[in-house]
Amino acid sequence: MKWLENKNENYGKIYGIIGSNGRGKSTLLRCLIGLEKKSKEEIYFKGEKLSKKERLKNSSLVMQDVNHQLFTDEVFKELSLGVKNFDEEKAKIILKDLGLDEFIERHPMSLSGGQKQRLAIASLMCKDSPFVYYDEPTSGMDYSNMMKISKLIKKYRNKDKIIFIVSHDIEFLNEVADEIFEL
Repeated sequence: MKWLENKNENYGKIYGIIGSNGRGKSTLLRCLIGLEKKSKEEIYFKGEKLSKKERLKNSSLVMQDVNHQLFTDEVFKELSLGVKNFDEEKAKIILKDLGLDEFIERHPMSLSGGQKQRLAIASLMCKDSPFVYYDEPTSGMDYSNMMKISKLIKKYRNKDKIIFIVSHDIEFLNEVADEIFEL
């Protein structure tokens, strides 16, 4: 992709990807992450070409259906899963910001759909992956929670990450993204 060609100015940016159903938005994310076996793209990070395996290792994703990515028996444990340098205080702040702090000891599968979505987002925000992907992170959310998510994504971005967000919601992308690309 020309707009991501080995440019240091991409780090710290949030890219929105929008398009109608069937246009390949989720497939594009899978290619960037390294999940599409037949794809031939080349992705560089800090001047080095990354294999698909390296991209997988350096990526975090919130899927459309978060039920497939919640694995632990407690909300708080979900945040530390797979995190090398887990920051417990940061995790507690994120849970509070997302209105999940009162559910800290509950089983993730006992949460509502919107709460599970916010938990998956919180979990991703606790990771140190340089490539961050959100696939329809606000689907089914009300405006208030959509704005919370937007503010938190912007709050937790940093100069060592590139964030990609696929969404049908142009209002959300206009709020959160530095650049928006239409497929």
